[in-house]
Amino acid sequence: MAIVVAFWVLRMRPPLSLLALGTVLALAGQALRLWAAGHLVKSETLTVNGPFAHTRHPLYVGSTLIGLGLCTASGMWWSFVLVAAVFGIFYVPTALHEEGFLRTVYGEAYARYCAAVPAFSVRLSGYTPSDAGAARPGEGFDWGRMLRNREHHTAVATALMFAALWAGALVRGGGA
Repeated sequence: MAIVVAFWVLRMRPPLSLLALGTVLALAGQALRLWAAGHLVKSETLTVNGPFAHTRHPLYVGSTLIGLGLCTASGMWWSFVLVAAVFGIFYVPTALHEEGFLRTVYGEAYARYCAAVPAFSVRLSGYTPSDAGAARPGEGFDWGRMLRNREHHTAVATALMFAALWAGALVRGGGA
């Protein structure tokens, strides 16, 4: 996979406007992932606060934004098909598997959460749990939790990828 990404990055010749727009999309996606990872308490509680109050799969939504940012920054419009395929092949089945697990563990509390919060789109008003088994909204973001969830790995990879894109564009004199 790294070889494919490296080849893709080396072949990109986007205009700076597309590179800038793609960078903004990717930064938004990475920010969402960091926010989600700082709230996610795996295997201990049903996390429904932070970004999980607005979408059931904020990590996948964030990854999709990063992918869309890369596609936009690349200037290669066919690459959007690749991101759609990855989303459909990997994220949807994984999300369905996770939801089955959460439904088994948290039962009715998870069913209420699913009824109120969309899977991949966004609910503007945050979900407020009424179930004691769900994370309390006041628990908030925790940097240590974000690190334990290893989200810094994705952040570093995203930063390196976009740094390479910007360096390449600047060396080539601003893209095509």
